[in-house]
Amino acid sequence: MTTPAQHKRDQATARVARLQEGLRAGLAGLPALADDQERTAALDRLVDQAGDLLTTEREVEAAAEQVRLARLEARRVGTQRMALYLATLPVGVGLVAGALMLFGGISAVWVLLVLPLLVAGLRIALGPVGPTPLMVDRRLRAAYTGAAAGVLTAAALLDLSGVAGAVLIPLAALAAVATVLFLVQEVR
Repeated sequence: MTTPAQHKRDQATARVARLQEGLRAGLAGLPALADDQERTAALDRLVDQAGDLLTTEREVEAAAEQVRLARLEARRVGTQRMALYLATLPVGVGLVAGALMLFGGISAVWVLLVLPLLVAGLRIALGPVGPTPLMVDRRLRAAYTGAAAGVLTAAALLDLSGVAGAVLIPLAALAAVATVLFLVQEVR
């Protein structure tokens, strides 16, 4: 299904092709004209057609830019929705870990891991996505690493005393740092 911008671009491109064909036919017919007045009139028509061609080519460029912007906006909306869904993991884990710290279930050292994760998750979920494709990619990358950090942190919280906790906590910390770095890069 074509969007209105794509339809406008396609129509303008078809007009350009017709005008170019008309110009070629007019130029090919010039040597056959014997009278100077006929040639002058034909050249005047060709100049008018060339002006119309330039105007139509500008319309094609403007329509192509509208198509590009519409695609980028659709991608931004999809990324914002996906980032919102993925941000529920770090935010949820951060809130649960905060409640566990508040009620003495885990030590306060977890704040060093959980607070950046919570703040990054809130930024991913609530922050606007930038207007460039690079910013959109960085937000999506930050959302995925934030979700991975949330999963790793949740797994580390479930296995506090085990050997897996010694591996999961550094991995969760690295994923949280990567998430924050992606968010900092997005802002630049």
